[in-house]
Amino acid sequence: MVNHDTVDLPVIDFTALSGKDAAGQRTPASIDERRRLFKALRDTGFAYLKHPGVNQATVDELFAHSRRFFAKPLEEKIQILGKLDKGRGPSQGYSNPQKLAHNPQTSDLKEFFGMYRDDDTEKPNQWLSDADSQAMRTDLVRFFDSCHGVILELLSALAEEVGLAAETLHPFISEKNHFIACLHYPATEPESFRTRVRAAAHTDYGCMTLLFNDSGEGLQVLRNNGQYEYVPRKDDCAVLNVGDLLSRFFNGVLPSTMHRVVEPPAARSGSSADQVPDRYSIAFFGHFNLDLLVKPLDALVSATNPARFEPVVAGEHVKARVKQLHVAGHSLTENAKNAKNAESRAALTQPAVASASA
Repeated sequence: MVNHDTVDLPVIDFTALSGKDAAGQRTPASIDERRRLFKALRDTGFAYLKHPGVNQATVDELFAHSRRFFAKPLEEKIQILGKLDKGRGPSQGYSNPQKLAHNPQTSDLKEFFGMYRDDDTEKPNQWLSDADSQAMRTDLVRFFDSCHGVILELLSALAEEVGLAAETLHPFISEKNHFIACLHYPATEPESFRTRVRAAAHTDYGCMTLLFNDSGEGLQVLRNNGQYEYVPRKDDCAVLNVGDLLSRFFNGVLPSTMHRVVEPPAARSGSSADQVPDRYSIAFFGHFNLDLLVKPLDALVSATNPARFEPVVAGEHVKARVKQLHVAGHSLTENAKNAKNAESRAALTQPAVASASA
């Protein structure tokens, strides 16, 4: 039986969360919102972030850029084909798992444009030379910098809730090794979803993700009862979720939760429409420094709550997951999915630190 339920995620107001008084001290509203953030991510790994530090006009313009880019002919887009699709490295530029994965018959029904920090000379981004693409570049760079600032503020809030100084985690993302993906899920026949999905079930790999959606539906989050539920778009909100490595730092107290993109509820309900319409989203994947050794924070490890994760190098973890999901054209194996689901559900039962449960 198909579950058409929608999840009731908490809405965290970023403006309130980051608020300070004239003396530069946290306001009572800010302290309360920071506690609500920790509780929301502790309970589900997901939340809505209202007024997420990015101007709505900028987001709207990015969606307009994205639609124009993906409307270009495939022959033009593959002029900046990401190296990931060639199996050689990072995925700056254009990627199309539906057509270019090792097994296109089972890959995700999507295409995307990706970029890292634009002043990184070691792994330079790829851009088309037309005026639209250069305007897109300018706006994406501004968006990148804004989202980095949002992640810094969120990390401050989470650190303070476990008794650490606000800036404790800031050096861990100093390289700005983040990744933006402008995603397009092309219109398709309802029959396509009998054996395929738009984005296979997965967890995000790194620190935190900010996801901006258009009106198209289909995002689902795995709930603690083992059921997937739809996450509808909310005006002036991004969807925020915890990545694998942030979950490791917090010893599983903040779970990295499985999610996927499938057909919208109307299509699942047997709508007679000939096509499921296009869907667009823009994801900012916050990542830690490549060489950072990730292990549970001392504040969250004790004799009664030992470390649940072995240390891993951030860049190696991300590289392995990207290769698995995008190059191979599939997500986690079924056994790995089950293990990941159990791990996420187990994390939800972990006791939170005292300062976060107030």
